[in-house]
Amino acid sequence: MGERTIENISVSVRIRPLNQRELTSGGEKIWEKVGESEIKEKAGARSFAYDRVYSENTETGEIFEYQGVQVIEKCIAGFNGCIFCYGQTGSGKTHTMHGIRKTNPGLVPLSIDHIFSMIQRSSGKEFLIRCAYIEIYNESINDLLNPNLLNLQLAEDKRSGIKIVGVTEEVCTSSHQVNSLLAMGEKHRITASTNFNQRSSRSHSIFRVIVESKNTSGKSDVAIAALNLIDLAGSESADVHGPSASSARSKEMKYINRSLLTLGTVIMRLSDKKNSAPIPYRDSKLTRLLQPALEGDSKVSIVCNISSCNDAYDETLSTLKFAQRAKKIQQVIVKNEVTGSKALIVKYEKEISELQERLREMEMKMVQEEKTAMNMNLSKEMLMLQEEKERADARLDSILQEKLQLKQELERLKSFIISAENVKPKPIEKDDKSRKDSIHKHSAAHSRTILSSEFRPEDTEPLLTKNLDFMQNRFSRMIDLNNEDSSNFSLLERNDTYLLNGIDNVENELLRMGTQKESAPTTQINPVETKVPATYEECLKIIEEQRRMIDSQKNMLDQFKYENEAKDLALLKFSKDIEEKQDQIDLLNDELTLCRNNLTKLQVANRFRQSVKK
Repeated sequence: MGERTIENISVSVRIRPLNQRELTSGGEKIWEKVGESEIKEKAGARSFAYDRVYSENTETGEIFEYQGVQVIEKCIAGFNGCIFCYGQTGSGKTHTMHGIRKTNPGLVPLSIDHIFSMIQRSSGKEFLIRCAYIEIYNESINDLLNPNLLNLQLAEDKRSGIKIVGVTEEVCTSSHQVNSLLAMGEKHRITASTNFNQRSSRSHSIFRVIVESKNTSGKSDVAIAALNLIDLAGSESADVHGPSASSARSKEMKYINRSLLTLGTVIMRLSDKKNSAPIPYRDSKLTRLLQPALEGDSKVSIVCNISSCNDAYDETLSTLKFAQRAKKIQQVIVKNEVTGSKALIVKYEKEISELQERLREMEMKMVQEEKTAMNMNLSKEMLMLQEEKERADARLDSILQEKLQLKQELERLKSFIISAENVKPKPIEKDDKSRKDSIHKHSAAHSRTILSSEFRPEDTEPLLTKNLDFMQNRFSRMIDLNNEDSSNFSLLERNDTYLLNGIDNVENELLRMGTQKESAPTTQINPVETKVPATYEECLKIIEEQRRMIDSQKNMLDQFKYENEAKDLALLKFSKDIEEKQDQIDLLNDELTLCRNNLTKLQVANRFRQSVKK
């Protein structure tokens, strides 16, 4: 059994200042506050005492400090609470309950802020807040948080008492969220204009806050408290709407007065302990919902709103009598505690625990799958890198082999190049050099001799024959020297010039001699002269043969020069190819280094994951 306390319903009266309509009509104040808790009639002898009486200048915040804070604290501790305003139309009930949010908030927003303020100061506890907002209009219960839910039904539960079937309950985690729900519900509430109020509530509204709490350690029981914040419609007489009131307004007035009358009867029966008559809770939806609170289930605080104007004397007197009867009601308040899975917070915690366990299992499964997938990916990646490394190594070996072949080809080509740096000509012996110089000198001398006019024609033939033999020997020697050493190109070219000049001179002389012989008489020819034609023809043949040999040698020299130039070009091209291949080798070396580094990183990562897995 939960904790119990015995106390009376807290009742206070708030006096509203005269409004513009009352001042214009010449209304006068006939009620005044006396002390902190008494109100009396100025001209009469009637007076009433309550827990508190608030004058026209009292702010709603002051009323909350006395009437509201105690109820909120009880709710946080696990006791049900109920705060409602009662009074005639236009007496200030809605202003007291809701007020103006930014400048002068009412009891409802002040209660919400105080709930979350106390939660912040309650260390070692966990809370779950739910909110519902309904109105009772023409005895029909409508959901203000869901306008589509109309005419909801009531049901009685042994654990939670009277409950509304299917009502919307929103879980809230901040005062801002609760106030947003409150503002949304206010937009759906039904109001209308009356003679006393331009925007009069045509329904009773109940804003319910359910507070579940439990200690984070120790005892696992959960305290569940419901706070009902009620703004009642005003009690009215037929002249409130005037003679032009519609049938809809008349119907509203009928149901409002009926429910308020039933509430008054319930309060009267509860305040009279000697009266054993049954209490008519079921006569209206309002009293049915208030039954748990009025029977002692809740800490109840009532604020009765009145007008001090003489025009509202009867309504004010009725309200004061209602407040006087309510103050006599004594209640036994019991703390609401439940165990096990009955509390929603326990259900939520169990669901959270189950979800967390499922989440951990899923995370472990995902981690395992990720590890498996990662290991597979690593294995595939390592295999790919290994294959790539092997391909790179093969390419590198191929390029190195190609580089070696190019180097060998380069060396072979370089061996064909003749220059002062890489070719040392054969040392020419003094005898050979003397012979070459002698050939050169004798060639020049013989050429000059042939052209000399000191010789006679008959002496020319033996000399020409001798000269031709000399030139033939010299040419043969030049061929031998050329075969011995290719570095003698310049010498050969120089001697070729002398040789050609000598051959030309001999040929000219032979032609001259032939002309002289043809013009000479036949009788002058001696036996020796008969050999001249044969010698002449022979000399021409020798000269022609020597000329062909010289031309052939010159062609050979030109061809050799052309081949050397081609080899130079080929060598230059091979040098460029080698440089390009070297660049490719450097690039492949860099790629191979990168592959090796990546392979090393993957191996380290694989070892780390294997160690973590172990």
